[in-house]
Amino acid sequence: MKKIVMFLGALLILLTTFISVLAGDIPETVLNNDDAKLYIGKVDGRTTLAEGTVPYKENKVIYIDITPVYKYKGDVEIGVSERYEKHNFGTFIPEKGKEYLFAYIDENNFYIYDIESWNEDNIKLIDSDKYDMTKRLEVYINDGGFALAEQERSTLGEQITFKQFLFEQILSDLDVDKVSLRYQDDVCEVDKEEFFKLAQSINITNVKDDTLYEVKANPDTKDAYKTVLYIELFDKNDQPVCFGAVSRFGEVDKYGLFMGRLMAKDYEMKPEDLSKLYSLFPSSVQERIITPESIPASIETLPLKLPDEPIKNNTGVVIVSAVVIFIIAFLAGFIYKKKQK
Repeated sequence: MKKIVMFLGALLILLTTFISVLAGDIPETVLNNDDAKLYIGKVDGRTTLAEGTVPYKENKVIYIDITPVYKYKGDVEIGVSERYEKHNFGTFIPEKGKEYLFAYIDENNFYIYDIESWNEDNIKLIDSDKYDMTKRLEVYINDGGFALAEQERSTLGEQITFKQFLFEQILSDLDVDKVSLRYQDDVCEVDKEEFFKLAQSINITNVKDDTLYEVKANPDTKDAYKTVLYIELFDKNDQPVCFGAVSRFGEVDKYGLFMGRLMAKDYEMKPEDLSKLYSLFPSSVQERIITPESIPASIETLPLKLPDEPIKNNTGVVIVSAVVIFIIAFLAGFIYKKKQK
C-alpha cells in the first residue's frame, strides 16, 4: 500500500509540473510586451487574509503598496507608491519594507520574485537554480535583454530603413549570398543588389508591439498568415542568417518560419513601399498577390476582438488528468478486489 501511495504522489507531482509549464512564458511576455513593467520595488504595506480563520485561499494578500526603486522596463515612476489589488503571488506574503522584483503584464497578470542580491549590473533571484522560468528572467536581465527592449520601446514613432531592420543581427550585406521572397506557396530568389537597394530606400516606423490586424479583427480566421510576405536572407553556405515578414497591411516583424511564436507587429510599412517589394516577384506571382492596404482606422470599433486574456489550450491538462484518474480508479478497484478474496 505504501508503494501505491508513493506512486500516486509521483503522478500528482508530474501533473502539477505539467500544468505549471503552460504558464511558463512570463519572462518572454514581459520582454516583448511594450505595456509590461519590470522593476524592483519596496513593499510599503499590505493587507492579508486572516490565516487563522481562512484555511486556504490562492491569493492571501488582498492589496499591496509598492514604491519602485529601480526600473528595468516600462512606464514606471521611481519613488511613487502605487497600490495593486490584483496579483499572482499565490500564498506568498511579501515582507513590509523589503525589496522584490515585480513583473507587471496587465491587471490580471502581476508577479513577484524574491531577490537574493542585486545592483545596477547584476541580479540574483532566489530559486533561479530551481525554476527554469525564474532563471530565464534572471539571464535576460543580466545579459541586457530588458535594457535593449526598453531602448526599443523608447524609440516608438521613430523610423529606420527596412535594410537596417533586417540587418540588425548580421554584420553586412557581404554576409548575405542569397535573398529569397516567399508569398503563400511561391518562393522566389531575387537579385541581391536590387533587393538591398530597395530595402535601403524604404522607411518603416517603430510602433507598439501588437497583434496582426486580421487576427485582431477576426480571431477565428485561419488565413491571417497566408497573405504575409516572408523575406529570408542566406549566407554562402545556404544557411539562413535573417528573417523578416510583412503582412498585407504593412505590419513588419522579425519572423522565422520555424520559430515558435506567432508573428506580431513591431514596425509599420506604407502600402506603396510594400508594393515595391512585391514588384520583385515575377509577373505570374504578382497576379495572385492581394493589393496591400493600410490598417482601417475603425479597427477599435470592430465587433470581433481578441479577448483580454489569451485563450489557453488545455488539451494536454485534460489528457493527463484523465490518465491520472484512470490509474487511480484502476488501482482502487484492484485493491478492493484483492481485499474481497
